[in-house]
Amino acid sequence: MKTVSLGIANYCVPCHARCRYCLLCARGQTSGVDGRRGAALAGRVLPELAGARPEVKGFYYIGYCMDTPELGEYIRFCRAHASPGARFLQMNGFAFRGQDELRKLTDSIRDGGVTLIDLTFYGTEAYHDRFAGRAGDFRFLLKMLEAANASGLPVHISIPLIRENLGQMPELFRTLSGYEVEKRLVFLPHSKGRGRSVQDQRITRREFEGLPEEVRRSFTAVPHRTEGEWLAAGEFPEARTRNLNLVLNAENIGRLERMPAGEILRRLEEMDDEYLRCMPPPRALAARYGRPENEQLFRLRDLLLLWRQRYIEETGGALYDMKDESHHFSVYLEEQG
Repeated sequence: MKTVSLGIANYCVPCHARCRYCLLCARGQTSGVDGRRGAALAGRVLPELAGARPEVKGFYYIGYCMDTPELGEYIRFCRAHASPGARFLQMNGFAFRGQDELRKLTDSIRDGGVTLIDLTFYGTEAYHDRFAGRAGDFRFLLKMLEAANASGLPVHISIPLIRENLGQMPELFRTLSGYEVEKRLVFLPHSKGRGRSVQDQRITRREFEGLPEEVRRSFTAVPHRTEGEWLAAGEFPEARTRNLNLVLNAENIGRLERMPAGEILRRLEEMDDEYLRCMPPPRALAARYGRPENEQLFRLRDLLLLWRQRYIEETGGALYDMKDESHHFSVYLEEQG
């Protein structure tokens, strides 16, 4: 399989929320390394990679949250290395701040060159706060949205759609209509991390079609079908290109600091090749786990993810899960839709 990009991830900033479906299962802790140490490794590896494997694009990013005093340094680093954080920031999970402090934050982000931020709303206020795991999160996000508007910083709103919050969409959309929002994107959550806990909340086509037109117009344009429809169509494209991601932690950072970029990439490719060798192809997974009677809606990547998770569980969990983003992982680009 052709590798087209290498991401270097450093989960070095704690998130102040405890979201019910967190893909990284964050609980206020960090699993990465010191921010400057991670950036130093990336600052060496990315130029080396451009020389050793010029066909592979490299980039660096941090998590679990952007709430770091080094955010300005991070944005400048991303700009110097053409990483996504130079232009776009996901702004969930920040510690609570007053309006003046929020305005200074959004001004500094704008002045640093960021042209878009994203905020995630889970429903109306009481439900959102329960889902996010902290009281006051909904109102704080509205304050951040207000600050971004005042700074002239464009905002996207993301809204995961599950059975529990379907009836809240009209009121949530009315609330958000009072702010300047460049785009509202409604999507179905996947099963990574704690996302497995909301799979019983995955909606059906009938439930989706019962939503107000304004909500349906905001739904992601990525193709969605019921599990039965995906099985009937049998359209499971063979993955030919991938993005590999190196996830830094205390156990691997010393070793990685001594490794050339080409060697780092080669080892990740070997890990993913082994995963592909052991994991049945999509058609075999469909035959083994597919449920033709299931009317829940999926995008293809999320249905394949669920089947792969079931295979790993069924076979005893010995296979290193290259779809688990808490450690080194891969993304097959043909499956993204």
